[in-house]
Amino acid sequence: MSHDKPLAGKTAVVTGAGRGVGRSVALYFARAGADVAICSRTIAELEAVKAEIEALDVRCLMGAVDLSDQDATQVFCARVLEEMKAVDVLVNNAGAELDTGRIEASDPSKWWKTIEINVRGPYMVTRFLMEGLSEGAKIINVTSGMGKRAGDKNSAYHISKAAMNMFTDALANELWPRRIDVNNLIPGPVATSMLNKDKPGDRRTTPEEVLERFAEGVPPGFPEWERLKHPDEVAELALYMATRPVGGPTGQSFSLARRPL
Repeated sequence: MSHDKPLAGKTAVVTGAGRGVGRSVALYFARAGADVAICSRTIAELEAVKAEIEALDVRCLMGAVDLSDQDATQVFCARVLEEMKAVDVLVNNAGAELDTGRIEASDPSKWWKTIEINVRGPYMVTRFLMEGLSEGAKIINVTSGMGKRAGDKNSAYHISKAAMNMFTDALANELWPRRIDVNNLIPGPVATSMLNKDKPGDRRTTPEEVLERFAEGVPPGFPEWERLKHPDEVAELALYMATRPVGGPTGQSFSLARRPL
């Protein structure tokens, strides 16, 4: 393993890779030498990321996939296994916040769609890639500190991330005999376009633009002790997790979220 290309000869799958954290993770892995399979719902964003990855002289397979659609998800995973043969790193990053209010005023279809994308999606991707995971592979589930507390709104998101914490633990136990490590990555607040939900017409969507918008503090709803991070910071942690030696930590949470003493 080369120090400057620690993932050379490896294949990584990153969901939700068209923008934000997923895009940064996919590019970091490609720079580290990995061939990368990427998916998200927006083909134009995927094509832009694919071009950047291939410019790094590694392979890239892409698929426009709604992870709440079982057939489309299974087709994408089958393509990955057919063309890439084996998967050494899987990053379940795709997620959604479609109903952020209180339960009493929630939209049942949007509430359940959040659960489908955030829980059923990672389950299906993992399930359909399971036979192709190499011995010693890494699974990284991007979760949230919101999965550790209930809050008084945005229940679907809190519940979905709590479920992902248990999914990580269950997978870590089941895949122990194959020496596959399964861990959570908790980013804390990250400068992505999701933070512009309160201003739908705001075109500031790059991480740098979002960081500039909230330069005086963290976005509303986050504790004052938190710090807004660039997606590349999350990608650095994901790369660290992806390059741990076989037999490393499993069933654990790696966090960039800050906690007061």
